[in-house]
Amino acid sequence: MRRNRDRSTKRFIVFVFVVASISLLFIPESITNNIKVTVASPLAPVQKLISHTSNFFKNGFKKLASLSTAADEKSELEKEVFLLKNKIVKQQDIINIFKKKLEIVSEYKKDIDDKEEPVVADIIGFDVSNFRKSIIVDVGKKQGVSVGDVVVFGNALVGRISAIGSSSGRVMLITDPASNVPSRFLNSRTQGMVQGTADGKCVMKYVPRQVKVDKPEKIISSGMGGIFPKSLYIGNVIEVKQKSASLFKDIKIIPRVDISKIENVLVIKRKKEENTPE
Repeated sequence: MRRNRDRSTKRFIVFVFVVASISLLFIPESITNNIKVTVASPLAPVQKLISHTSNFFKNGFKKLASLSTAADEKSELEKEVFLLKNKIVKQQDIINIFKKKLEIVSEYKKDIDDKEEPVVADIIGFDVSNFRKSIIVDVGKKQGVSVGDVVVFGNALVGRISAIGSSSGRVMLITDPASNVPSRFLNSRTQGMVQGTADGKCVMKYVPRQVKVDKPEKIISSGMGGIFPKSLYIGNVIEVKQKSASLFKDIKIIPRVDISKIENVLVIKRKKEENTPE
């Protein structure tokens, strides 16, 4: 009995649905639109929430993608800036090297009347010995350099070539104990001999005890003997001692050129007729 009643209810519902569907076919379009609006209105807030949620996630994904792209672009730009800064530093160093070379050549040529053009040389090595004081330069026989050529920095004396190779040479510094440079005081004109010392400085020998020497008196090359050009700046007096039994003063000199602070030197070629067989 109850089953028959349920079946009847289901049939009635299906019948009503079919009749409603057929009826909608004959109802004007304006009325069906109103029905649609009426049915959809209760669902509008839900649809709006779903729409906003969907847009939120879409926009969020777009922003994340945009941020990721921006981060990649920033990383690439930082790499480019890093490389460009390195190139700028390299170019600045090259400019500074050529500028310094030009300066030392100009400074030498400004005050020294010499027809022979000096050779610019890079310092490529140092003697590690505590006693011997020398440097290695990147010029040799190929550049017309020979043993005995004088080495300067600007108008200051550095030393002279003591050994030569095809494309390199050894420079005995004025601070080497084996170095001897005929010299004189700039003001008093008293002559002496500047020799190197083991501590990297120099001493001026054979200055009579009666000669007055003030600190910091300047010492220059005298040109005596024809080995070193005259008027090259050697250094300044930093200490004067007088031993009671000695005929000469002990005069300590600090060289004008600190070899540890320079990168380039000038090699002054001797006149050909002065060159001696090697």
